[in-house]
Amino acid sequence: MVFFAGAVNTYSITLSRKFAGGLTCYVTSKEVGSLLGLQYLEEAFRLLGYEELTRKRLGYGDPPNFSLWVNHVSVKTGIRDSDKAKTIRELDEVVRLITEERNTSLAVKKFYSEFVAPGHVPILLGRDLNVRRGHTELSLALAKLSGLRPSLIITEVLNDGEAATYDEVKKLAEKFSTVVVRGDEIISALKQD
Repeated sequence: MVFFAGAVNTYSITLSRKFAGGLTCYVTSKEVGSLLGLQYLEEAFRLLGYEELTRKRLGYGDPPNFSLWVNHVSVKTGIRDSDKAKTIRELDEVVRLITEERNTSLAVKKFYSEFVAPGHVPILLGRDLNVRRGHTELSLALAKLSGLRPSLIITEVLNDGEAATYDEVKKLAEKFSTVVVRGDEIISALKQD
């Protein structure tokens, strides 16, 4: 389930939690993350001496995209749907300052003065599609195709204990009058773009 972060509200988070069920993550590009001084959590953990844990890979084989987990300083606990929505909208504003206002220094100042870590919203930094073709990268490609800034939330749709099937996702999309876009459709559209 993918939402443009600039349009996220409390209902978006509630919908993701109740009907998708997976971990809701904020997504931006590696390039934006670099401008903010962010790194992949895996790299930070290595520097802290956790190399034994970070060199292994899960079954899908790709390196993880996790960076910081943050809350906006104005939220109450960070875990509430309204708190997560606020954190995500403020992260989107940071990305807007970078991508649309071209004001990286103001974005950096906002990020470091208005966010606290660790928090309840994980930031994922998408890699190039030539490096990794996960949900993070595909959602960023979808944003690009839609003319949106690289600022989204994604939540994996689960069923009872596993990832939902394509048919289950289609039924969920019909319930909320939205669409399902497959990864291969995104890749194909990028090639035509």
